[in-house]
Amino acid sequence: MAAARWPFLPYARCFRAKFRCAKVSLCHVLESFAKDEIRCTLGATMKYMTAGELRGASLVAIVDDVPAGLRLQAASIQADLDRWSHGCSCGERREVDCAAILSGVSADGRTTGSPLSLVVDNAAYRSSLEDEAPGQAAVPRPGSADLAGLLATDANDCRSIVEGSSARSQAALIAASAVAREFLAEFGVEIQSYVTRIGAAAMREQPIDFETLRYTPLEIESSPVRCPSAQASRAMEEEIAAARVAGDTLGGEVAVAIHGVAPALGSYRGGGMMARLSKAAFSVNDVVSVSFGSACDVTRRRGSAAYDSAVLGAHGFAHATNISGGIEGGLTTGASVVMRVGVAPSASLRAPQKSIDLETLSDAESSSAAYSPCLVGGVAVAIEAEIAFALASAYQERFGGAAMSDIHSSYDAYMRRLRLAAR
Repeated sequence: MAAARWPFLPYARCFRAKFRCAKVSLCHVLESFAKDEIRCTLGATMKYMTAGELRGASLVAIVDDVPAGLRLQAASIQADLDRWSHGCSCGERREVDCAAILSGVSADGRTTGSPLSLVVDNAAYRSSLEDEAPGQAAVPRPGSADLAGLLATDANDCRSIVEGSSARSQAALIAASAVAREFLAEFGVEIQSYVTRIGAAAMREQPIDFETLRYTPLEIESSPVRCPSAQASRAMEEEIAAARVAGDTLGGEVAVAIHGVAPALGSYRGGGMMARLSKAAFSVNDVVSVSFGSACDVTRRRGSAAYDSAVLGAHGFAHATNISGGIEGGLTTGASVVMRVGVAPSASLRAPQKSIDLETLSDAESSSAAYSPCLVGGVAVAIEAEIAFALASAYQERFGGAAMSDIHSSYDAYMRRLRLAAR
C-alpha cells in the first residue's frame, strides 16, 4: 500500500542504506588517515624525529621516507651545524658539534631508502653538567614553556621542560635537515637566511631588495651575527655587548629567501604553500611573526599596485615583479619565495626576573645558567631547516618519493610541460 502511494520509497530506502555505508566508509578512511595507514596511496614524504636533551651526551635524529639514490655527505651535515653554532655564538668561541651518519646510506654515499639515522655529539655536555642554582628548577622563567609544560606533563619541577625545549635540541634538527637540503639541491633549490635586525640595530644604510634577498654565503657567514651589511653588523654587535653586560637578551628579524622553486607547488584549495611555510617557521621556538614579500607595504596599497603582472619569459610564464614574495593563491609562482620572520628574545636571561616558586607558592626570581644574549642568527638557520623539510615534502607530493631517478624523470616532464604551455 505504501509502495503504491509512494513509488519512490524503495529507492529512498536504498539510497539511505548506501548513504550509511558511505558514511561508514568515510569514517574508516578518516580513521585510517589519522593512523597513517594510507601513506602508500597518498605518497610518503620526508619527515624527521629528534631526541636528546640539553644535558645529554648526544642528540639523535631519524629521517624517514628519504628517496633512494640521494647522494649525501657527512661534510654537508657538518657545514650546516657549523653555521647554526656560529649563529648562536654571537662571535664568541664555542665548541664544535660533530655529526655522524649511523644508517641509511650505502658505501658509495647514496641513501638506500631506509630510515636514515644520525647522531650529534653534544659539545656542551661537560659544561652543562653544572646544576642550576638551588631552587631554580621550581621557578619558571617568564616567556618560556616552563610553567605551561609543567602543567601539561604534571611534572614535579621545570627541569625536564627546560631540557626538552632548550635551543640545544635544534642541533639534531639542523643535522637532519641536511638531507632535505641535499634533496632540494638536486632540483636547483637554495634556501638562504640572514639577520636584518637585532634589537634596535638594523640594515638601514641601503634599501633591502625584498624581491630577491640574494647575498653570497661569504657575505653572510663572515659576519659574527650573520648580517651581510658590515655597518649594520657592527651596530648589532654593540647591541649584543650591551645586553650581555646587563644579563639581558635580544630578539630581531630574519630574512629568508628560497631560490629556484618550481612553479605551481602547493594548493589553491586550502593548505597552500604560504600556510605550509608559515607553519614550518612557527615550528621553531621564539618565532613570533611571519610575512611574505612586501606584505607590510601591500596593506597600504591599492589593489592595482599590489600584485605582480604576468609576462612571457625566456623559460615560460613569469612575473614582472615579485611583490607577492613568490606565492600567489597558495601556489608558488616560480620566483624566489621571500619571507621576513620576527624572532623574540630568548627567555633564558641571566638577570633575575619576577616569577613564582612552585613549591612555596611565594614570589621568587628566576634566572638561567644557560645564557646567551642573542640567538637570532642560530634561529635563522633552524628556520631554514624546518622550511627545507616542508618544501621537500611538497616536491615529493608533486613528483613522487621512492627513488631519485623517478623523481627526476617526473620533475623534468613537469618542467617541460610548463615550458610548452607558454609557446
